[in-house]
Formats: sequence, C-alpha cells, structure tokens
Amino acid sequence: MSVAITRSGLGRAWAAYAATGLVLSAVCGGLVSLLLAGAAERAMWLSAVIAYGLQLIAFAGILYGRRDPNLFLASWLSGMVLRFGAVGVVAWWLARSEVLPMEAALLSLVGFVFLLLLLEPVFLRGVRKS
Repeated sequence: MSVAITRSGLGRAWAAYAATGLVLSAVCGGLVSLLLAGAAERAMWLSAVIAYGLQLIAFAGILYGRRDPNLFLASWLSGMVLRFGAVGVVAWWLARSEVLPMEAALLSLVGFVFLLLLLEPVFLRGVRKS
C-alpha cells in the first residue's frame, strides 16, 4: 500500500522544522554561552552550526522516505549514520588539530543533535497523508 504525501506538505514541514530548529538552537546556544568563555564558547557555536546543518539534511531524508513506507526505515537509518559519522569526523579533526577544546565541541555537538532530533516527531506528525 503506497502513501501519497503532497510536496507542499513536505516543504512546509521542512521549513517549519528549519525555522523552529534555528530559533531553538540560537536560544539554547545563547543560554549556554553565558556559562562558557573563549575557545569553549566558539566550540559550542561551531557545534551548533554543524548540528543544525546535519539535522536539516537528515530531516529532509526522513521526509523523503516518508513518502514510501518501505523507504522510511532506510532514510531514518541513513540519518543516524550521518549523525554518528559527523561526531566521529569532528572528533578526529579536533584530535588532530587542537583548534578548539574537544570536550566542549563534542558535548555541544551531541547535545544540539539530540535537541534537534527531539523536534523531528512533532514536524513529521504535521505532514498530511492523502
């Protein structure tokens, strides 16, 4: 059984997720930046930007996969691989370069990814099936 989902519904869900995620990331980043200073604060903001970009890509994949029930699990798993891979690549890069504090960057990256991941079901629920 195929599920038809309108393109306009997918676009609205993605745009709403992007706007809400941006506001949430900015607010949480602003609050956390009150506790951090210097390189740790820069690491946190870099992690917020990386997590936001990752989540936009992963959420678009899930929306695309939702059009066909057989693709949903594959798109969800692809998003998880993307997230874990990004954490690994950032850890590898920071271990080699020591540009920013690794602890602050990785904890922030995982925190922002998790926070934005919690938003996904809210916006997936809003996609209309016809």
